[in-house]
Amino acid sequence: MSSIAARKQGMEHSFLAVYFVLLLLLTVYQDFPLVTMIGEIGRTPILVLLPVFVFCEVALLVKHKAIKGGTRLQAYVFAFIIYLSVISLVYILVHYLFGQYSFGSEALLAKGVKVLIYFILILLYIRHVQLVLAKLGNGRTIGLCFLTAVTCLFGIMVVELATMPNALTFLHSGDQPYWRVRLLTSESSTTGSIIVVFTAILIYLARYFSTPAAQWLATGYAAAFFFFYMSVTGSKGFLIIIMLTLVVTMAKFLDFRKKRNFVLVLAAVAMMYVFIAQFAAELLGSFSNDIENYTSSYTRMGTILIAVLTVLHHPLGVGTGAYPIYFNQYMGDSISLMSGMYYDALGVSQINVSELLRYSESTKNLGVKSGFFQWFMFGGLFAVVFFYLITRNLIAKAKASLIMFVALVFILFSLLLVSLEIKYEIWLLFAFISMCMGRNDYVGNINER
Repeated sequence: MSSIAARKQGMEHSFLAVYFVLLLLLTVYQDFPLVTMIGEIGRTPILVLLPVFVFCEVALLVKHKAIKGGTRLQAYVFAFIIYLSVISLVYILVHYLFGQYSFGSEALLAKGVKVLIYFILILLYIRHVQLVLAKLGNGRTIGLCFLTAVTCLFGIMVVELATMPNALTFLHSGDQPYWRVRLLTSESSTTGSIIVVFTAILIYLARYFSTPAAQWLATGYAAAFFFFYMSVTGSKGFLIIIMLTLVVTMAKFLDFRKKRNFVLVLAAVAMMYVFIAQFAAELLGSFSNDIENYTSSYTRMGTILIAVLTVLHHPLGVGTGAYPIYFNQYMGDSISLMSGMYYDALGVSQINVSELLRYSESTKNLGVKSGFFQWFMFGGLFAVVFFYLITRNLIAKAKASLIMFVALVFILFSLLLVSLEIKYEIWLLFAFISMCMGRNDYVGNINER
């Protein structure tokens, strides 16, 4: 009877491991064709897992008669959702009193609810990931899951390079040719955070593998995955954030009294030299080309300035329903400020804001081209407190591991460039650090069983 029970437990553990690998791959799938039917929220298949998340929550509630498995990260996200719900309702009601019920073709209340669904899904995702990690409870198994996921991503990258520009178009929301490595995302600029998160976690978990040889092989494999991506990526943002991360890493380890720190600083200096020698000219040329011929840099800067101007006038934020109104209201001021900034700094007398101006015509894909500043616009000063609390908590946990500290710093810088609503690898890293590192506030650290 005991052998049957052990076999059953082993099968359940194996099934859970396979499911976790699937969850990891769905985490990085960010150009799901469902987006063409239901809008941006369908760009990630994590939405399809919503019934699974809800079922697990209900099962836990029935079993324990209370909400279990909370961490500080979950508490912070939940508090932010409550605040956004209140401030959104207040601003929607204010506009209702003045007779404005919609912006463009979309009702303010409907817009507010749709955006809040993103936040609720993020909270459920964090809770689900931490639940699965707790159920696995085995550092070696979790490491093998990440090793499998990294191998799949490596394979996708190789296939993309071999079949450009029509690589794996059946997996994407459109079939237009694409000439860069983008994995399962919509564009190359969103892939860097995926590479960093999966590489760092795999290297961290390599310590749980059974032999020193296996540990070194896993670490080397993860490093090869990272440097291969770095050699083929065309993402300027990724290269810039890598540079900033190296600078912060050097600052952390400037205590030369420890031989280990001295070696790490020398390694960081060497990487910076390689970066400058290999990528600086290409990066500056690409940036100049964007300034002269394209609109992306103007759009990003313009939307960030809109968020800042909004919070200067509304320090508590404007919520998730009425923000399109203020986006349109402060667009003119943003363009004026941006024109002055580009002229003073770069001597550019005329900027191309055609893409930014198109935002005033529709609420489709309307948002700040920066995760931090988008949430700053939603939540105002409360959003700053939210990010401060999360950052302080995660850094305190991650600082014991160099690789996790570096990954966390990279992701924190990335918040300035990427959106947060569907970038679930960011929440995967946060959930992993929150649960598996430092003083655990969930159910206990992963072990070596």
